[in-house]
Amino acid sequence: MDFDIVIIGAGLVGLTTALACAESGATVALLDRKTISVGVDGRASALSSTSLRVFENLSVDLQGLTQPIRDMLVTDGEPNSPWRLHFETGDETGDLGALIENPLLQSALIDKVDATEGLTVFAPIEVHDVSRSLQGVSVLMDQGELTTRLIIAADGRESVLRRKAGITVQRFDYDAASLVTTIAHDLPHDGLAWQRMIPGGALAVLPLLPNGEHVNRSQIVWSARADGIQAATEMADKSFLGLLSEKMEGYLGDMSLAAPRHNYPLRLQIADGFTKIRLALVGDAAHVIHPLAGQGLNLGIRDAAAIAEGVKMSRQTGQDIGVASLLEYDLWRNSDTRVLGLLTHAIAESSRLNTGFIGHTRRLGLSLTNRSEKLKSSLRKQASGEALDLPSLMRAR
Repeated sequence: MDFDIVIIGAGLVGLTTALACAESGATVALLDRKTISVGVDGRASALSSTSLRVFENLSVDLQGLTQPIRDMLVTDGEPNSPWRLHFETGDETGDLGALIENPLLQSALIDKVDATEGLTVFAPIEVHDVSRSLQGVSVLMDQGELTTRLIIAADGRESVLRRKAGITVQRFDYDAASLVTTIAHDLPHDGLAWQRMIPGGALAVLPLLPNGEHVNRSQIVWSARADGIQAATEMADKSFLGLLSEKMEGYLGDMSLAAPRHNYPLRLQIADGFTKIRLALVGDAAHVIHPLAGQGLNLGIRDAAAIAEGVKMSRQTGQDIGVASLLEYDLWRNSDTRVLGLLTHAIAESSRLNTGFIGHTRRLGLSLTNRSEKLKSSLRKQASGEALDLPSLMRAR
């Protein structure tokens, strides 16, 4: 069977990339070794304004699934610390985005994939070999062979396709991890996303929608040394909630756990190139960054929009999709990713040193940035992707 594009990996970015490329008019095959279904994932994602626009333009129905972020606060210390950076809805930085729980987003994407013409799913399926040449790509799987002009690797941080193509990565392991869980609490969050820099790491409290059982809910993302996070994951519920309440200065009142605790090792990893002959990397296959700014998924969504833009231009001009669509992709996505990756890396490294010159410089930087509307606007645009030359899927229609 022949397709314009074959995508391997059906996570959130793989699903989005498949929809984006199909929207351009290309025939797309989406492959995954597991059945494509809603998995067990206790995480939530902060979607930027441009990411929300991509889903709107792809007619992915997120109505009633997202919690708008009405305020965003970064503090170095307690909630009322003078060392702070505050973004508010309605200022010139624009929309602050929204939180969505990953299973809800995955379900909405799967529904849209199932209803999209020109998009064929092969899952569960085993890929035995991928052969790329100047003429095309052959994908050998247990159900036969697919041929294509372009193959897209959405197969995660340990990408087999990336390794097989000989693309190396720059990797930095933080010896740190993030604890992720959901809490129910007495006081309303009022749509505030709060991130507190604490000794050895950071604590993010992210607003979630109510569900049937709990009216007030928030996601906790606590990043610190790996051994400390492991201990916090394993301690008794009551002890953990006491420790968490102390870190949050009682911000949301009495709390209870509304989900299990999970921890995830942290690393910075960026591929040395995002393309090879007839191959593009998207999502974690291309980049993994620290979760401090909550931008990992947004970067992947921008990958999807960018490669789809190249596909659309190739089709409109009658050029080879597997060649022309890659011409601008590597340069644009590499630049955007490295800027954000280095920014989050610098903040993460400085958070390990809460005292002395580096700690004081970080606190001073927060305060000075907070006083400059120009700097705040620039930061918000960089994080949302608005500062870039936007692909059509990221623009308002």
